[in-house]
Amino acid sequence: MQPRLVLVGDVLTGPSGPSAEDVALADLRLKDTIEPMSPELRAALQATVVDGLTASEAAVLLGVPEGTVKTRVRRAQSMLREALA
Repeated sequence: MQPRLVLVGDVLTGPSGPSAEDVALADLRLKDTIEPMSPELRAALQATVVDGLTASEAAVLLGVPEGTVKTRVRRAQSMLREALA
């Protein structure tokens, strides 16, 4: 499966594309936001957004109910939105 994470492109894409400095700053902000997340939130985000698994597939991988995966992903996405706004 192809990754669905296109955060940097969504945030920085312009007519000439992102500069190397813009990409580096966005990467740093993203890392600073993800690092303090709990391992459970990071794992759910990684499995669904980065690895492209469905919530159902991620639930099997992580050994938790599908609803738990969805909740963790929403919580992680909310944290990202707030931090990167």
